[in-house]
Amino acid sequence: MLNESDVENVVNDLAFEPFEHLSADQLRSEIKRLNSKAGQLKMDLHDLAEGLPDRFELLPDLAARTYALFARLHTLRQRLKTLETCR
Repeated sequence: MLNESDVENVVNDLAFEPFEHLSADQLRSEIKRLNSKAGQLKMDLHDLAEGLPDRFELLPDLAARTYALFARLHTLRQRLKTLETCR
């Protein structure tokens, strides 16, 4: 079961860097890195939901961070597609 420090460690590790200057290879690497984090957040969100109503107070923050990470992945994938199309 997910404990509070596990959630804190995962969500505090989401520092986003600007991506506009990244090359296609760098974007691929960043997408791969964030995909791993997204998988972990998705599992953490699932574990938290399974334990409801226990620790329900963690749900808004974890859901918001999961959303932010998936939104970032979406943006990076769009940027990569644009770069690959312009080649």
